Amino acid sequence: MAQQPQKQQDMSFAQALNEAKGVIVQLSNRVQADAAKMRQQQQTIVSQSATIAEQHARIREQDEQIARYNQEVAALHTRTKQAEGAREHAEALVNRQGEKITALQKRAADLEARINAQKAQVTQLTAERDALAARLPSEEDAAALAAMTQLLIKAAPAIERAKKSTAATAAAAAAAPKMRIASDSSEVIAEAA
Repeated sequence: MAQQPQKQQDMSFAQALNEAKGVIVQLSNRVQADAAKMRQQQQTIVSQSATIAEQHARIREQDEQIARYNQEVAALHTRTKQAEGAREHAEALVNRQGEKITALQKRAADLEARINAQKAQVTQLTAERDALAARLPSEEDAAALAAMTQLLIKAAPAIERAKKSTAATAAAAAAAPKMRIASDSSEVIAEAA
């Protein structure tokens, strides 16, 4: 009769150990999953930051080109005005000046077309940059990620202590003598581990 409660106590202790082991495994899996998510989010942030930096560099280059083109166009407009003034003063040179003006206007039109194409490209790049910026994690996402990182850093010592405690408990359980129930259920035989 006294052996029956001892057996129930051993089984509940084993169940408690199994439940504790299950909780530790679940916590470990959660920590690993959270760490993987954090690595993936950090990778996404890095790649999107690089893409944005690339787009900013391209936009700066386009702005510099547009500034150069604007200077060329301004210079060509100045020369065109001078040519028109010269034509008014020298009708004898009208044909020659007219050809020169036509050539300059053609070049100005070409440059204006190039400028318009560059402006369209800048507009497209700006839209792409804005679309990429909209896909970046928000400040709230970054704050949540930082909070999760701090939580994991704080939880790491507790997880290590739990692992050591579980290992010590498992070692103690392995070192404890094992009980075997003989074929006669009323007799319990102790075996050395």
